Amino acid sequence: MSAETQGGFQSIAAVDHALAVLKTLATSAEPLGVNELARRIGLHKSTVSRLLRTLENHHFIQRDATHGRISLGLGVVALAGPMLGAMDVIAIGRPVLERIANTTGETVSLALWNGKEAVMVEQVLGTRTVVHYTWRGKAVPAHSTAVGKIFLSFLPDSEVRPILTAPLERFTEFTIVDPDKMAAEIARIRQTGYALNVEENELESCGVASAAYDFNGKVATVLNIAIPKYRFDGEQQLRLAEIVVEGARELSGKLGYGNRAR
Repeated sequence: MSAETQGGFQSIAAVDHALAVLKTLATSAEPLGVNELARRIGLHKSTVSRLLRTLENHHFIQRDATHGRISLGLGVVALAGPMLGAMDVIAIGRPVLERIANTTGETVSLALWNGKEAVMVEQVLGTRTVVHYTWRGKAVPAHSTAVGKIFLSFLPDSEVRPILTAPLERFTEFTIVDPDKMAAEIARIRQTGYALNVEENELESCGVASAAYDFNGKVATVLNIAIPKYRFDGEQQLRLAEIVVEGARELSGKLGYGNRAR
């Protein structure tokens, strides 16, 4: 495998050439033959043919059955799909966040699941003097946040059990670290459709969250309302729970949930 220096670092030629193939196909208005592809990239036909065989094995390119012309394959879509899906969720969800933030005066956010933690990907700040703020891309623990507990509640029991039996980190005196209590909390969330965080991750910081579903009936994102503890009494908990569940239902509809062909 050859390498060449570009911009002060070692560039692997085969990777550069494979990317050149994909970029050329992406900018072409029509499928290309091997000869034309090789000419545009400036490589020998035999080199391009070898690259194409590898890319085809991974479904990054496809050939039409009649002339063997080449275009991008579904493997590229699968690779970019998670990122594009996240971008769609953010774009579609922001008006819902804005409406809830204006209605409640509290900060509203969206979170995605990275397989271990909830990641905050969008937020709209509340209109009150004191509001909660978090940065986009921040990962928050699963067991001590409302958004994280929602994601946990949708995992199969076989995946939840190892998480609960591992030592749960205590962040405040209110963090649930007992596995049985957390299992009961998850059962309650599955029944009610929303999760609460009452100073479990940070003192004076609370939240209420609910899941929004995509076209396939899977959790697309979790919607969360953050609120300081002094404004989060029992009555307000119930009010915001109703609002966040309704907001998640609205977002689910915008994401196509319930419209899947039977």
